[in-house]
Amino acid sequence: MNIRTLKALWKANIPPMVWLCPPLLIGAIILGLDGGAPEWAPIALLLVTITLLMAILEFANVYTDRDEDRLYFPNNPIVTGELDAGKARKALILENIVAGVFLVALLLVTLNYSLIIVVIGCWFVNLAYSVPPLRLKETVADPFNHGFLYALPTIAAWLVVEPSLTAGNGFIIAFASLLFLFSFGYGISVKFRKTFHALNSGLIQVEQGGSVYDVRTVGLGLKVKTAMVLEAVTILGAFVLVPIFWHLGIFDAALSIGLLAAAFPTAVFAIAMRVKDPVKNAPKCLVFTIMAGVDIGLVLFGVAVTSYIHWGFAVLACIVYLIVFIPLFRTIEPFGRMSVTTPWREI
Repeated sequence: MNIRTLKALWKANIPPMVWLCPPLLIGAIILGLDGGAPEWAPIALLLVTITLLMAILEFANVYTDRDEDRLYFPNNPIVTGELDAGKARKALILENIVAGVFLVALLLVTLNYSLIIVVIGCWFVNLAYSVPPLRLKETVADPFNHGFLYALPTIAAWLVVEPSLTAGNGFIIAFASLLFLFSFGYGISVKFRKTFHALNSGLIQVEQGGSVYDVRTVGLGLKVKTAMVLEAVTILGAFVLVPIFWHLGIFDAALSIGLLAAAFPTAVFAIAMRVKDPVKNAPKCLVFTIMAGVDIGLVLFGVAVTSYIHWGFAVLACIVYLIVFIPLFRTIEPFGRMSVTTPWREI
């Protein structure tokens, strides 16, 4: 296997999207420990397993979408010819086998069946998203699938150190609920981007005498106007939960203020752009929705690590995280004319 193939495999696992998980996982682990002494073996196994499962999610999507990505994501390494489809299939199978080995090791080390069930749920959701026969990404169930994509790994990270889901006044259930709602809305944002490119390419058209609000979103099937409302209700609804959980004593002041000050304004801006032009602004809306999601993870991480280090060092750690994200992002979407906010079209 040559260097070019290895680079293509790295790209096929979409490293920047996998990189979104560490703040959530580490934050949940620290808060679950609640000052207790960690057992490093199960934590390390869990982090490696979840990271591999998220990579499998992205890789499976790259492999199964290799035909339609000629329109929707021409930087797909299979589309560009950097990676042979046959080699990609073998590598994807191998990744799943390795994930199975790590899962068995996690079971033997922890004997925590609740944790294993949640991790298996992550695995199933990740594959069901794009792999036939389920391929939930092409059904109305897709946003639910997105909702579980980040909520389940965060719950797993908590369970690896704290076996009770009701510990901490039910914190992890509350935070997972926020993540689920936000990710549900993000799943709809993804469909708007696909609808944008389908309209630009002529794959779908606005009916004569109709409007863009009556166009059905690609891969979801809901009319644009219905999808807009559902997206806004779920994304903004996630932040409505913050003051409620704060009032109930589930979220502390630092977490609540951080979420409302950092992530909420970005999410509101994305929704405002959607209202201004639901389809034309779709790529930019997706960017800001992702930014809001990153902020949610970083706020959780930052609040958690301040129990061990000074808040200044926590901020520095978040900055380092963002700096690492930039070169990872460039592996799949080089900056410049073909940036993430412009139409992804074959040249």
